[in-house]
Amino acid sequence: MYRSLSVWVLFCLTMGSAWANDREIIEKAQAAYRAGDYASAFETLSHLPNLLGVVPLFDRPQQSRRAEIFFDLGRIHLASGDTIRAHLALVEAFHLNPETNKGIMDIPPDQALVDTRALFLDMRRKTVRQTLKRTTFWGAAGRSLLLPGWGQLYRGHKKRGYVFMGTSAVLAAAWFATDISYRSAYNTYRGTRLNDLQLGQPIAGTDSDAFTRNFERVESRAGRANLFLGLLAAVWLSSVLDHLVIGPAQVSLSVSIN
Repeated sequence: MYRSLSVWVLFCLTMGSAWANDREIIEKAQAAYRAGDYASAFETLSHLPNLLGVVPLFDRPQQSRRAEIFFDLGRIHLASGDTIRAHLALVEAFHLNPETNKGIMDIPPDQALVDTRALFLDMRRKTVRQTLKRTTFWGAAGRSLLLPGWGQLYRGHKKRGYVFMGTSAVLAAAWFATDISYRSAYNTYRGTRLNDLQLGQPIAGTDSDAFTRNFERVESRAGRANLFLGLLAAVWLSSVLDHLVIGPAQVSLSVSIN
């Protein structure tokens, strides 16, 4: 037990020391960037330990942190006017984490940050477009046949897909509720006693109109259930036929300056 505790304490001290060293390097890079010495900023930041080492596949925090470092390296290159090296750094950042939108350095927003994010978003836009171009009509139609709206999401039409999904869910719930109501009314109708039938003279102590009322209630509830079922079928079919009109979505991304 004491041995395990000692190992844990040693590990924490080692990690704390490594983090302190990293912070010192990052602060030096920040100072150089603020001073306009982009060459020193790049040189300092690129010397962070294990920057080019192998990252475990499922180590998402480490991948995200390294992506932020490469994001800053790209920003430094753009600030110095070197767009080629900036692109190479941002490609590596994108490979590590496509959702990256900031670096590891604490520097106020500037034009280099806007340009870096613009390049990064352009990479993301191209990747999404390539993915959507690989989608097919039959793949989309088949998905919509299984679940309304799924095919639209598959082709990148998120709002359209969510509308189909939401509408179908509401109509399915409405049909389910009205179908239960119909079955309840039908069971009541079938249980109408023979004495409730109006056969000439009313029988004392009975309701001669119960049979008629129960029958009308069944018809009314059956009509509502069939209406919702028909609307659900129409939306379902529209979700499939919709792919005859639409193709892959056009990707639009905006750049934040904050």
